[in-house]
Amino acid sequence: MSSSAIRLSGVRSLLSNPILILERQIEFGNIIFGFEQNNRYRISNVNNETVGWAVERQRSFGQMMMRQLTKLHRPFVVDLFDQNDNYLFKIDRKFSFINSKLKVWSNDEYTNNEPTSEGILIGETVQSWHLWRRRYNLFVQEFKKRQHNENIDGGDSASHMLSQFGAIDAPFLSFEFPLMDEQNKILASVDRNWVGLGREFLTDTGVYVVRFDAKNSFKGVYDPSVLSDHVLNLDQRAILLANAISIDFDYFSRHSRGLGSGGFLPFGVYDE
Repeated sequence: MSSSAIRLSGVRSLLSNPILILERQIEFGNIIFGFEQNNRYRISNVNNETVGWAVERQRSFGQMMMRQLTKLHRPFVVDLFDQNDNYLFKIDRKFSFINSKLKVWSNDEYTNNEPTSEGILIGETVQSWHLWRRRYNLFVQEFKKRQHNENIDGGDSASHMLSQFGAIDAPFLSFEFPLMDEQNKILASVDRNWVGLGREFLTDTGVYVVRFDAKNSFKGVYDPSVLSDHVLNLDQRAILLANAISIDFDYFSRHSRGLGSGGFLPFGVYDE
């Protein structure tokens, strides 16, 4: 089987789970010295079987020192792997002064299980500023084929656009982050589990339950009347998984300040 086929199979295997649990691993340097280390997350299913890993890339010594200074504003890249350490896709965040923005990329070119190009944009999650509420807008890449007479050169081409498919608007200090559709019904959610007093106050080892499927992930959690009929596709699930990492970093890191970051993006489409 080719490496591309293995990667596609791994993405489907990981994101086809209706529920995934994302657990940030203990950073001993953070506990002992308060020194920020690269984040690493174990991804498991409801049977507590490891189905993947999300691993922040190693950086140079200078970048590592800059990380200590920029804290919540720092850039990072997180690579996703399946349980057999096959590379799947990456999550990329640039330096952000106010709003955090994470982009999800699919890499078609890689060598020795490492991406060799930035790849194709799948979508992004954008933090939206509010004085006390916790808000995000989630976008997926869409491809619209232009007709022959719409192009300057007279040929067909694809127009790349980001289309919003959901929004999160959680209350102050919330541990629950439901993803809402345009009809204000619940599509999916990211929920942070309480992991005990000691771990909460001394470590950054958060546990997040990511529910992808409104039809099969919320039995006994919400009334069926508030659930959406739409089921997230694999691209949208990859973006929601990235959003769980963003939530962990923005609100539950020991360096978090607890305030959201700004901007407002209504439902709609915009050109990238």
